[in-house]
Amino acid sequence: MNNENVEIRFYLKRDPYGCFCNFAPYPVEIDGRMWKTTEHYYNAQRFAGTVYEEVIREIKTPFLAKEVAKSGLYPRRSDWFDVKFDIMMKAVTAKFNQHNELRDILVSTGNAILKEHTELDHYWADGGNGSGRSRLGEILMMIRRSFPEYDGIFFEPPWEAFPSHRENKEFWTEGTGKEYLEKFRAWHGRLSNASKEEYERYYILPGKWEEFKNEFHFLKVFCNKPHLVVPQKAFQGSGNLK
Repeated sequence: MNNENVEIRFYLKRDPYGCFCNFAPYPVEIDGRMWKTTEHYYNAQRFAGTVYEEVIREIKTPFLAKEVAKSGLYPRRSDWFDVKFDIMMKAVTAKFNQHNELRDILVSTGNAILKEHTELDHYWADGGNGSGRSRLGEILMMIRRSFPEYDGIFFEPPWEAFPSHRENKEFWTEGTGKEYLEKFRAWHGRLSNASKEEYERYYILPGKWEEFKNEFHFLKVFCNKPHLVVPQKAFQGSGNLK
């Protein structure tokens, strides 16, 4: 609990915690207009106050909106690099204020470090190897702390919290292990259904724990098969670059 080094990494919108991605299909209302995604709004602001802003807003997909905005076809505002962080903050704040399910998921991550994980971006993401600035994660964590229900509590699943004991059944039936399981179960039980779904997709149940499911009934919700992970290089033409 409250291990300050715990990271939750996200990238593709279909993967666990992919709802944190700007390509995720959550419409937002900003400045009196509806935007299909935060990616649409962010990229349209390269041309704020011009006809090109509306052109980007009307594009069907966030990927195409980004591609057109970055193509050089339209004249970009001169102060873009000075204002882009504040624009992203505005967009992402609107997203989590307007979608209660997403707000619950974000708050449920407690004090975990959030990082967009890809080698394709060294500003908004972690650069794939931790060398990036991870500014999108920074924004998410700032917004997370702003909600009154935020308590900063996050539990890793037992097999991650105590990796050296993950296959030791006796450890989990007495003392420190038993206490952790009880606290973990109580915390996990308070999560919203949407938050549980993301958590249970992210953390994969080790095979050895399968035999404990009958005794530790709350483990039945965890899967022992990982979600589909597509190599990042396969998406070099559609990376979430800003």
